[in-house]
Amino acid sequence: MDLSNVKKFIYKYYIEPIEKQSGYNYIQEITYGILLFFMVYIFYRTCKIFHIDIDRRFAVVTVFYTVLISLIRALVDGGYIPHTYYTVTPGIVIVIGLYYLIAIILSALILKERYYILATIMAVLPLTYLIFIFLKNMVHIEALFYVLFMVVLIYAIFNYLLERIESIKNILKFQSIDRYVILAQLTDGVATAIGIGLYGYWEQHPLPRFFMDHFGPFIMIPLKLVAVITVLYILNSEVENRDLRNILKITVMALGLAPGLRNLFRIVMGV
Repeated sequence: MDLSNVKKFIYKYYIEPIEKQSGYNYIQEITYGILLFFMVYIFYRTCKIFHIDIDRRFAVVTVFYTVLISLIRALVDGGYIPHTYYTVTPGIVIVIGLYYLIAIILSALILKERYYILATIMAVLPLTYLIFIFLKNMVHIEALFYVLFMVVLIYAIFNYLLERIESIKNILKFQSIDRYVILAQLTDGVATAIGIGLYGYWEQHPLPRFFMDHFGPFIMIPLKLVAVITVLYILNSEVENRDLRNILKITVMALGLAPGLRNLFRIVMGV
């Protein structure tokens, strides 16, 4: 293949969308999916080497780093942090991912099984600075209440049905960590629906954009629930290795929480 054609391909599908902020394309989605697979595998092997259980505590630590990525991306969109390759996808995911990996390794070396304490602190430190910038630039604070109200209401109804209907409960066999995954994906669906439906935003990813063009923005809420329940059911049924199963669940959680919080932060700042 001619080198000039390779450069044109890379620019067209990877560089130009970042420069023009025109959203994602299917080539990017596939590439970033492969990159994510390798990053998840590295995290999994690191945890095995340092004898770290991939459990609820690991999920909670991951939430903090996911919030960190989301807040940085929202502040970049607002012009409060420079827009560079390392502050947008996939650069920001690599940078924060490496920071998280280093935090896990250092924490495991110093605190052993209590690694989550230091790892959380290493996420909270930069978050504290960034949150002050976010708080000073809030415009639509009511969006926080809209999203929180809908997430709590829908999750409460879902949880009630799950606990009351024995047949569903026995089939799904949800575990404690699954609740984090459902809440994360639900947050993404609600924040996306409200951002597009009430505040005039647009969807960057092509597949969700297709569904919303045909059924409206609030279709994302049931779609997200159906998708995440299906994925969790498959993981619980087919993946026997607990640590592998949990890190896959945590990945699904982060894939929902990161864009969901970014959307929410953007709406609140009026970006």
